[in-house]
Amino acid sequence: MTPKVPRILSSKATTSTADFICAPATAAGARSAIAVIRGSGSAAENLSVFDALADVFVTSRGKKAPELTARTAHYGNIVDGDEFIDDVLFFRFNGPNSFTGEDSFEIHCHGNPLIVRSILALLYRKGFRSAEPGEFTRRAYLNGKLGLNAAQAVAEVIEARSQLSLKAAHRFSRGTFRHELLSLRSQLMNLAADLNAELDFIDEDITFATLEIKLAILQRVRLATEKLARDAQRFDAIRSGVNIAIVGAPNAGKSSLMNRLIGHERSIVSDIAGTTRDYIEAELEIQGVNVRLFDTAGLREDSADTIENIGIERTRELIGRAHICLLIADGSLAPATLTDLLPAESSAQILLAVNKCDNLHADWAIRRETTKSDSPEIFISALTGEGFSALIDAFGRITADLAPQDAVPLSVWQIQLLNGIAALMQSAAELLQQRELPELITHQVTRAIDSMSELTGDISSEDILGRIFSRFCIGK
Repeated sequence: MTPKVPRILSSKATTSTADFICAPATAAGARSAIAVIRGSGSAAENLSVFDALADVFVTSRGKKAPELTARTAHYGNIVDGDEFIDDVLFFRFNGPNSFTGEDSFEIHCHGNPLIVRSILALLYRKGFRSAEPGEFTRRAYLNGKLGLNAAQAVAEVIEARSQLSLKAAHRFSRGTFRHELLSLRSQLMNLAADLNAELDFIDEDITFATLEIKLAILQRVRLATEKLARDAQRFDAIRSGVNIAIVGAPNAGKSSLMNRLIGHERSIVSDIAGTTRDYIEAELEIQGVNVRLFDTAGLREDSADTIENIGIERTRELIGRAHICLLIADGSLAPATLTDLLPAESSAQILLAVNKCDNLHADWAIRRETTKSDSPEIFISALTGEGFSALIDAFGRITADLAPQDAVPLSVWQIQLLNGIAALMQSAAELLQQRELPELITHQVTRAIDSMSELTGDISSEDILGRIFSRFCIGK
């Protein structure tokens, strides 16, 4: 069953849905075996998308686009008059049974940018225009093929840079966020109905919900919306990656550790203290989380090298921005206090790793034998790889705490609406406790219901649509 098209308030759209649009659906400018060009549009003045393609595509048997069957791969040629451009596969999708709900097509051509540009130029001359970012998905939304949350989830799935982000995007696309909001909105609508009934039957001897029940509903909605906003903010803080600063004294093995983690020689390894003058960055995925590793200048107080001191200051600044501070101790030397070298204002979680466990100092060896398995110290060797599985597991435990496992990726405007709903719930509860008139409380509750309707996509403004679809790539 096709979902009801949401109502759009104060529409100021400048993009006409009557236009024929086209765009590459695969990465532009890249050479590949196959490139995909897609197009869409509703019939206008007795001219369909396929009529516009009548002289563009012809099969090996001489059939043209208007004669082709839908949802079948058709092999043929793209031609510009007598000029051959490429042999392609052509797919026809009749509206409303298509992604956009309109007549649509896909051209699978060879992935040479010259060919893609030639086909697009030909389509432009046949009356198509280049699609705006997210315009195909926007049309799917406007034609009732996708809900607003599902449309937003398309962009999140495409942009996900780690398994963590991808799973969050899939939770969003499956409607987890929408379903929770619909449940909360239903409770508020029941409360609003009760409050309105009190006004209508104020002189009647009718019992309505008690003050305790009303307050309980308001508190439940407030706590739920606060949690959704808080979890989304925590997720957003690490969406682009968890920053791990590898810090420690010079020659502790920071660069060797980084090279082993990323699997190749990225940092210069030397026995000379102060080799790393500035931080070196690398990106990888650890247990499904996108991680940015920073190999930093060694921390010490007695350097006479001006450039090295600048590197040390940059290290301290980086620690202040890191989610995790991987503090490396040189296990071949006697234990020493390292945390004194760290900036006091850092909020990063400290993870202590004792490197060179294949050549431990006697004091470290005794400490290793006497400590329990749940010790905060992890003994590793960047040379042999010993202890790295325990180190990776420790990363996983910390990142799991940083990112709520049930969070969904929300935009700033959605988080603001959630916080606004929570504030309205607090205000309504205070009015209830002060025994204010029901109409004042109803006004707050109704505003919250409207905000929830915007979040679920049941009521949308052009501003919200612009915020969502402007983030899409061309061709999606």
